[in-house]
Amino acid sequence: MTDKNDICEYYFETVNIGFIREYLRKSGSQLERTMKFELLLESPHNLARCVLVFGQFPSDGTDIWVPPREVLPAQHHRLHVVEDEAVLAITQQNEHSRLTVCTHPPHPKHLSTLKARVSWQFHLDAPLAEFYRRADKHPFFRPIIKNLYGVKPLRPPSLYEMAVIAITEQQLALPVAVKMRSRLVEALGRKMTFDGKKYTAFPTPEAVAKCQVSDLRALSFSTRKAGYLIALSEKVASKSFDLEGLRDRPNEEVIVALTSLRGFGRWSAEYFLSRGLGRSEVFAADDLGIQTLVGKYLGPGRRATAEECRKILKKWGVYKRWVVFYLFCASRLGLIK
Repeated sequence: MTDKNDICEYYFETVNIGFIREYLRKSGSQLERTMKFELLLESPHNLARCVLVFGQFPSDGTDIWVPPREVLPAQHHRLHVVEDEAVLAITQQNEHSRLTVCTHPPHPKHLSTLKARVSWQFHLDAPLAEFYRRADKHPFFRPIIKNLYGVKPLRPPSLYEMAVIAITEQQLALPVAVKMRSRLVEALGRKMTFDGKKYTAFPTPEAVAKCQVSDLRALSFSTRKAGYLIALSEKVASKSFDLEGLRDRPNEEVIVALTSLRGFGRWSAEYFLSRGLGRSEVFAADDLGIQTLVGKYLGPGRRATAEECRKILKKWGVYKRWVVFYLFCASRLGLIK
């Protein structure tokens, strides 16, 4: 991991932006024909390290992480569907540590909405600085944060996508759930080819709502989950359930609203709050993976119960999500055994 970080920092700190532009111009890349805007970060963020870390996790194909290569910095690529327009956003970090976003087509019809989505996805206001100060005083977390400083998870750009993620990952190993979701993306997502690469957007609720249970069964979903996904999509597409309206509501109100939907229990609702809304004081205590990691490294040395997890993480206050996130990353990368 240390060697990867050294490489990552080399590209991040020494790349010459002017040379990149000249390289792109000479190579005829379509990036020269895109629109650009910047996002101001409110907390530590290192996109190059994010690329190295998240490249180790299974992907459904919507978020494309491009490692640094030659003179080009690390990038994140994502095809969004904004008000029925497909827009590719290519994000990289400039010499001032700001995120620079290039778009194709170069003049999106709904630019302000796109900016809001990308800003939301990169969780610009994540309270990492204070968490780092606390973690630096913790002997177990200090070396983990040193290796993973500036790494933070993406939030799904839409809460519909997060709801689908929560349903598909219920009671399944992560790689299996992500593989099934990747089939959904490939089958129903909008497509775009740009600069010789194919991109696929996450399916819209309208696309999934048109499906029959048999259609989703063909993508390996169980009959029950297929029914949950179609019912959710019909509600969102018809606007009879306002997922986006949950963004600013209190945690318990969100849980009550979500658990009124077919297929949503406490675990799914807490997962939605934590990953989808970025509520860092919340974690899914009933998650077996969380119970295993928290119990092994912060608790009794065995898998903890949900109640034990709540007690162990209580002292972390509003930073519980970050404790869990960095445990998962450290475990995935082999930084802890």
